[in-house]
Amino acid sequence: MASVLFKNANLLDPLQADLLEGHHVLVEDGVIKEVSDKPIASASAQVIDAAGRTLMPGLIDLHVHVLATQLNLSTQGVLPDALVMMRAVPIMAAMLRRGFTTVRDAGGAGWGLKCAVNEGTVKGSRLFISGRAISQTGGHGDPRPRSDHLRPMSFCGC
Repeated sequence: MASVLFKNANLLDPLQADLLEGHHVLVEDGVIKEVSDKPIASASAQVIDAAGRTLMPGLIDLHVHVLATQLNLSTQGVLPDALVMMRAVPIMAAMLRRGFTTVRDAGGAGWGLKCAVNEGTVKGSRLFISGRAISQTGGHGDPRPRSDHLRPMSFCGC
């Protein structure tokens, strides 16, 4: 991975009250190596003049469902796993393009998708997985109808 030097950027530091103007940021192999209000020297870095632009840390979303690829979640479980995964790939890439560098999947995504992102097979945000979804009764993870009146009750006769 190449080195990139951002010059003259306005820097958003969430720990500071104001935007930091005229800063320089050196990134080597995808890792921020140096941040300074003074020029940074680097012979091998690609230089990007960010004058008038703002650099900020990657966003984090702690509640996503990358495998929820359709609105009708009750039919999601009958789709082939490979199809669901293939539909998740552009969702992962779109989250990264929107600036989310880290996401936590709150139910659905598994170890395979996490590994695919980590090894670069799938372009996407760093993924924290939680395993299968848990839902409260009547929640969006509960496929039963809203009312028991819609389904006949059966009794064991004990």
